[in-house]
Amino acid sequence: MKRDLWDAEHRCTKCNSVMKRKKMTIEGMEIRSWECRKCKEIVLHPEDAQKMLVFSKLKKGIPVKVGTLGEALIMRFPKEVAQLYRITKGEEIKLRAESPKKLELSVD
Repeated sequence: MKRDLWDAEHRCTKCNSVMKRKKMTIEGMEIRSWECRKCKEIVLHPEDAQKMLVFSKLKKGIPVKVGTLGEALIMRFPKEVAQLYRITKGEEIKLRAESPKKLELSVD
């Protein structure tokens, strides 16, 4: 059985006090973290920190490969992007024109 890191007790690396769980919102994303009751040091959950890193890269823009499948064109998403947005094979994504040079993808 896999132990959930979120439920484990954590101690501050600076003062060795027990840290309390805390949810915070950063750039619109809910992030799990722990905060030291004594020195107020904050540690982000590693999975959520990874999601924030991918999200930050996406805001700047990342290249996406275009391939072919028969006569249709297909886009290939990096694995980290698919995991962040929980995109799986066969799932529908809404594509909308925002301007003549800009497309918007929506994952519902």
